Amino acid sequence: MELDIIETELLPSDVVKIKYYRPPNFKYLSGQWVRLSCTAFRQSEYHSFTLTSAPHENFLSCHIKAQGPWTWKLRKFFDPHNYVHDEDNPPRIRLEGPYGGGNQDWYKFEVAVMVGGGIGVTPYASILNDLVFGTSTNRYSGVACKKVYFLWICPTHRQFEWFIDVLRDVERKDVTNVLEMHIFITQFFHKFDLRTTMLYICENHFQRLSKRSMFTGLKAINHFGRPDMTAFLKFVQKKHSYVSKIGVFSCGPNPLTKSVSNACENVNRGRRLPYFIHHFENFG
Repeated sequence: MELDIIETELLPSDVVKIKYYRPPNFKYLSGQWVRLSCTAFRQSEYHSFTLTSAPHENFLSCHIKAQGPWTWKLRKFFDPHNYVHDEDNPPRIRLEGPYGGGNQDWYKFEVAVMVGGGIGVTPYASILNDLVFGTSTNRYSGVACKKVYFLWICPTHRQFEWFIDVLRDVERKDVTNVLEMHIFITQFFHKFDLRTTMLYICENHFQRLSKRSMFTGLKAINHFGRPDMTAFLKFVQKKHSYVSKIGVFSCGPNPLTKSVSNACENVNRGRRLPYFIHHFENFG
């Protein structure tokens, strides 16, 4: 199907956001992906992208990072400095999908842990938006979910500035405080010098005073280095000992999902409740 483009926006780190028309009969789940191409290019060359809009929204959107010939061509085409508007023949999006099972099992658990890393953080733009909308509006009134821990693992904030904007919007909508977010910046892990130490001290001080991050302006807590997943799951287990099981969802490179899986197995060996059930999807 061919869909009208509502708007495009060039974002930092070579990302272009494309917002386009959603047909009335188009149904999808948060976390699903589509194949798309653009009529501005002659070849019907389709590429796969995760939907970053949420199912309750009346439009569709994708955040596309320019990192190959086609995606660079797309970004350059919609660059306001290059773009020539043709009212008679405006570019449109060709769409196939949606595909994938989405990531809807979180609602089956009273407590859930979500982990995203690398390009695997993209589905959470839709999932977290869907989650706070559903829990804040009683859309999921029959759902047990009361608390979700979201862990974002990234080398630096700079790679995903657009995602910080998503998290800011999610925090604003989370009126029931169902969500607790932690950001792990791994770039500092290998070079813990004096500058990094001072940044760490300043960030902690600012967080204590303002309850927000000095770097992002988010309530989400910044950590320097990789998460100790076993320790984190034990913390969650102790805090929510009243439930029998906790859902753990990870999306990212294979080493990340494997480390989360190993942590679940390690904690489950203790034979204490709650028991951790891991669902994962590999990206990148």
